[in-house]
Amino acid sequence: MTSRSVVVQHDPRRRLRLRVLAGLILLGTFAGGLVLGIAGVELQWSIAQENSDLQARLVLLSGQVEELQQWQTNNQTRRDIDAAALEMVRLDLASQQQTIAELERGIKFYKSLMAPGELQELQEGLSIRSIDIIPEDEPGRYQFRILVQQSTRKHQLLTGSLNVWLLGELDGKVARFDLPGLSEDVPNANIRLRFKYFQAIDGALVLPEGFTPQVVQMSAKSTTPRRSEISKEFPWAVQEKISNVRQ
Repeated sequence: MTSRSVVVQHDPRRRLRLRVLAGLILLGTFAGGLVLGIAGVELQWSIAQENSDLQARLVLLSGQVEELQQWQTNNQTRRDIDAAALEMVRLDLASQQQTIAELERGIKFYKSLMAPGELQELQEGLSIRSIDIIPEDEPGRYQFRILVQQSTRKHQLLTGSLNVWLLGELDGKVARFDLPGLSEDVPNANIRLRFKYFQAIDGALVLPEGFTPQVVQMSAKSTTPRRSEISKEFPWAVQEKISNVRQ
């Protein structure tokens, strides 16, 4: 067996170049890492600064949104208050107009008592003026006011009595009920009359079940200052309110 020899040529300058090259590569790697590190720090600082700016802007915008919402709330509140105030004024004016109309009717009524010949032709002595009927919340229950007066130029105390009946239909037949049978406020069939100018009879009545009223019949008698008797019929008519007349 024949042995073979390998000759390796030793070159000190080549080794030096390799070392220099390795050092340069290592230095380049370190420099690149340093640059990347500095760039990363700058990027993080920039992001943090931008985030801080965004948060500050968010706080500012949130404050502006709250101010706008408060302004809108206040503005809506002012509009609601203005609308409520206008409605109150409207209702107050309507109430005042209604009161004025009632007062005018009352003045006309009182004038007719003091000087009946100037406003209407009424029979001298006792007269049945009107009946007001308004419904209550309970079905079949009504408030009523009957008004009788003395028509004369010289008023003296009048005494007498009044009888009232409701005429209508019940179960297909004609039916008649006297007022005391329908109202607890009228204990007697002969309602006592005692007045100088006029008298209002107020109360509540309850209709019998199935009864349909059609006519209110009245008969009044006076004993003083002179004897007289009158009768009058009124159609059953329901109103919104009772006349504002006080005895």
